[in-house]
Amino acid sequence: MRNCLYLFYYNGNNKSISIVSLKWLLEEEHLVSHAEEVKQNIQYDYKRNDPAFVVGIEIEGCLLNDKGLPIDASSLIDKSINTKYPLDYEYGKCQFEFKTQPLFFYELSKLNDIIQEFIESLDNLISKAYPNENAIPVFLGANPSPSIFSNEMIVTNKPRYKKISEWQSSFHDAQMDGQLFKPNLIGTAIQGFHFHLQGKNADYTAHMFNHILNLIPSSILLGANSRLVAGRIYSIYEPRVFLFDQAEGQNSGFPAIAKYLNSLQEYVDYVASREPILASNYYELEKERHDDVRIRITDDSYRVETRILSVQPTPQELICMIEFFVGYLHHTISEQRPLRPLADIREERMSVVRSGYNAQGVFDFKESVRLELDFAKKGLFDLNVNPEFLDILYRRLENKTSPGEVVVNLWDKKFNGSLESTSVEIISDIWEHTKTCKPIT
Repeated sequence: MRNCLYLFYYNGNNKSISIVSLKWLLEEEHLVSHAEEVKQNIQYDYKRNDPAFVVGIEIEGCLLNDKGLPIDASSLIDKSINTKYPLDYEYGKCQFEFKTQPLFFYELSKLNDIIQEFIESLDNLISKAYPNENAIPVFLGANPSPSIFSNEMIVTNKPRYKKISEWQSSFHDAQMDGQLFKPNLIGTAIQGFHFHLQGKNADYTAHMFNHILNLIPSSILLGANSRLVAGRIYSIYEPRVFLFDQAEGQNSGFPAIAKYLNSLQEYVDYVASREPILASNYYELEKERHDDVRIRITDDSYRVETRILSVQPTPQELICMIEFFVGYLHHTISEQRPLRPLADIREERMSVVRSGYNAQGVFDFKESVRLELDFAKKGLFDLNVNPEFLDILYRRLENKTSPGEVVVNLWDKKFNGSLESTSVEIISDIWEHTKTCKPIT
């Protein structure tokens, strides 16, 4: 109770004395005050004119051994600290994260080279970190190990992750295909691909956020990569999203906004309206929002972070997603294309998560996705950028496939009666594609 004052008051309902932490009340007041300060800074910063579409990425992966068991990634992370491509901890002990420094969008080819170099260095680093074990890095949206949900100790021993785990434990078990999942363990078994796009100014950043919401159903359709979860193929098209929506009691997922943003200040109000988990200021509260899309506000920049995508198996399949978003945003914002009703997008999002290419939309879904890809190609050409890898998404759409569906086909082809050995055979195949930069779709 050190450094904490308490306010005592009388609770007339049960004739007892209740205690409210004055420290908590002061922290709440500080959060509100800081949010107002952020809004004022946005107002004062109206002349900002930063380069648009500066890109930074975060790639999440995990480690399994040749018996299909999760491996603690701390040795790998420690070995990477003084290398060109340092790694960081993630929510699960078997997980790791790689981040890049911001690059101009015109340097996407350079970003592709950086990812390829990272993959090469990762292969060498794993050999040094685990000299007596065959460790296999996995770039799938969900962990295929049959034992991933069997150990409560799998959560990384860091205060932030432990607090999130404690918070998620208060929610009901998630359900999928008749199976129950502890909500606090779901984050240990899913891997995402997050990328940040810088806005020119506050208004442009709000427009980016609005238009990205329109892309969520199609990005799930084209980027799903996680039907193999814990040694089983599930009927849900994108289990990673389906499970994580439940892990936080529907407090994450599609942003819970009633209308599109008219200003960046409205987003600050939206974030500030939520209860904190650990946050003591607005910037920390912003990071606690595990929405499909969120805005990151700093003194140096305004960025929109896209979080809906599963990690993709190869560098080209990561880059094609960035091309899709940037080209689409440039075209739709420049042309002032109308935004679709939020209710329709929410409905399509859930339909795609469950049913993929069989999803029902307000319009012909496949044709609407093709139109979005065409917008993206037009936007890239208007930016004087040649789309190098966007054809990957056109192929996926034409063949009605995704990385997740390829993994399902591999499972059907390779299953030998053993969940563990089949999982290992599949991740070994995917890792070869990753190392050789050969897209699986």
